[in-house]
Amino acid sequence: MKRPRRLRGSIAAAILAAATMAASLLGSAAPASAAQPPLPYAPDLPNLGTPQIAYDVSFMSAAKGVAVRGADGSLLYGVRSGNGFAPLQSLGGTIVGDPSVVVTPNGTQFFVRGTDDQVYTTTITPAGAITGFSHVPGLTVTGDIESIVARGESSTNIRIFARGTDGAVWTNVLRGGAWTGWSSLGGFATSEITTGRVFIPSNQIRVYVRGADHRVYLNLVTPTGASGFQPLGDLRVTSNIALADDMFFNGTEIFARGEDNGLWTLLTTNGGWRPLGGFLTSDPAVSSQANLTAVYTRGSDNALSINKRISSVGFLGFTRIDGQVSSNPTALSAGGFEGQQAQILLAREPGGALARNFAGPGANGLLGSFTGYVPVPGPAID
Repeated sequence: MKRPRRLRGSIAAAILAAATMAASLLGSAAPASAAQPPLPYAPDLPNLGTPQIAYDVSFMSAAKGVAVRGADGSLLYGVRSGNGFAPLQSLGGTIVGDPSVVVTPNGTQFFVRGTDDQVYTTTITPAGAITGFSHVPGLTVTGDIESIVARGESSTNIRIFARGTDGAVWTNVLRGGAWTGWSSLGGFATSEITTGRVFIPSNQIRVYVRGADHRVYLNLVTPTGASGFQPLGDLRVTSNIALADDMFFNGTEIFARGEDNGLWTLLTTNGGWRPLGGFLTSDPAVSSQANLTAVYTRGSDNALSINKRISSVGFLGFTRIDGQVSSNPTALSAGGFEGQQAQILLAREPGGALARNFAGPGANGLLGSFTGYVPVPGPAID
């Protein structure tokens, strides 16, 4: 998919205006050295950035671009172009932690934590205009923002989640163009917030966090209420919770690092935690497509490995991917290969560049080897 000319031109023309507005709202007028990395939730969690994919969930979770925090603290975005990404463009601001991004008929909308611990949002409209940052008032946050469009609701409605100063999970909904206001879901989060969708009921959002006892907790959220957080087994985890964001319905299978530094998985509809081995120095990343689930982890040598599950066989074990990375990985199914397996892998290289790695179909339509990391043009990332 080629980058639309109007988007390319509109971003270039609107960067100055967006950055000016961001400066007043997010403090981006401060020198780059003033941008501080987010504090970890606990020493045992990987304190690494994670590239965030912009998914259009109204169209089978199609990936539209990638959002990251720049080395200068600004919000960066690159539009997907086929199996790669167009150069990263700055949308301004000085943000804390990773951004969150989601695509709706109203455009590509970003949610960030400002240096004042408030929530801000900006949008690239379908015509390519950048709205500039606006404040989502009412909550002082202590973690990254999580955004999602629930199945069964209007495709323009966006629900966001954040951890408050009390450690609880809070939520707010953009519905009909207006925010409904923050409300507490309770709990006590010691990790970032991870959300997923399920098939039935289609308007249910599954909210996962690590609790004070380091077990994983689940809360089922609908437009009319929530179940409250309930523990999922006795495994104590030492990472954020991962699921396959590129799946249309992805709320039932999760992955995390255990206290043994190995990879563990849980299918909420069938049984308890299962060990998958390995030695993790990052959060896991998961991508899923027909007949393939791929889990990516960073090892002690800072190289990523892939553990593939073929639907008729099960997990095949870890295979090392050449090259070193200095962030958590992100992965997505590439598609466009007539049902054959293809994957795009994203991570920060030690030099600071966001890089992508591609694996196309191999023998018998199975996933082939990764071809090597290629830097995405643009500024360095955090």
